[in-house]
Amino acid sequence: MMKPSRLAALLAVLAPVSTILLAPLPALAADVSIDLNKLETQNGNCRLTMVLVNGRSEAAQSLRADLVMFGADGVVAKRLAVDLAPIPANKTIVKAFDVAGLACDGIGSILLNDVPTCQFVNAKAGEASCLEAVSVSSKAGPKFFK
Repeated sequence: MMKPSRLAALLAVLAPVSTILLAPLPALAADVSIDLNKLETQNGNCRLTMVLVNGRSEAAQSLRADLVMFGADGVVAKRLAVDLAPIPANKTIVKAFDVAGLACDGIGSILLNDVPTCQFVNAKAGEASCLEAVSVSSKAGPKFFK
């Protein structure tokens, strides 16, 4: 059995280590937010207009999103990979993407399925997953979620 003085010394050494080991992973300083702002049908296609806000002090050099459109019945209607970068640091930009062969009234909701690629200038590797770095919202009709 360990003497109380040795146990106290061991606990004094282990307490700071356990705090480090149990600390959460560092979060990104600020998120990139994507707002589904407008949908408009053009020649049988749906144009998605998105407002992107990079709240970070680093520019987004690459940011690729995997979007899945669902019909009002909840069935997958279309899948689209879009490149959202570049986005300057602390900047708001607007991007538009056409979803070929799908009218806007055929979209019930849009899932941000994944963000397989993201790279920020001077970012440390392993800060957080790309999907965690992005928040979504919608001012347009369909629900936009992740």
